[in-house]
Amino acid sequence: MLISYAVLVVATLLLQAVFRGSVRELFYVHSAPGGVTVDVALGVGFGLLTVVLTRILSARFGWAQRLDAEFREVLRPIRHREVPGIVVASALAEELFFRGFLQPLLGLVATSVLFGLAHLPAQRSLLPWTIAAMVMGFAFGWMFEARGSLLAPLLAHFTINYFNFHYLLRPRSTEPA
Repeated sequence: MLISYAVLVVATLLLQAVFRGSVRELFYVHSAPGGVTVDVALGVGFGLLTVVLTRILSARFGWAQRLDAEFREVLRPIRHREVPGIVVASALAEELFFRGFLQPLLGLVATSVLFGLAHLPAQRSLLPWTIAAMVMGFAFGWMFEARGSLLAPLLAHFTINYFNFHYLLRPRSTEPA
């Protein structure tokens, strides 16, 4: 998994260098009001709000509970100690490629749809995840455009994945510890 994210980062950097000339532009860094402090607060705050919303949905809706159960099975081989590396790699690779490289070329809507489609699962039961990924693609893309930086969407993506991975990897009360 980490190798595929590393390949995506390298491919994104090469594509950026070849087609747009400057890797620095990949990060689309402009000074936005409030600077890094606002980017960090927006990214982490949105990420935590999303995590809380997913817990509420999981507690109230059968489709969300089924989605959690399916993901527990998919993620079962992953250990808690592996989560930080996986979520850093996934957030960095996906945000560099989708927001940093594709969004300036294709725009917010097309990039968000592609982000959702990139999360198209093999199991039909995980289809709500694709829809959620598309919605998150719009949110991350808006942060990128509004703030002029990858920092807020990168931190939001990391926060969501970090807490949701740990949540899904916890033993359920019906499972042995």
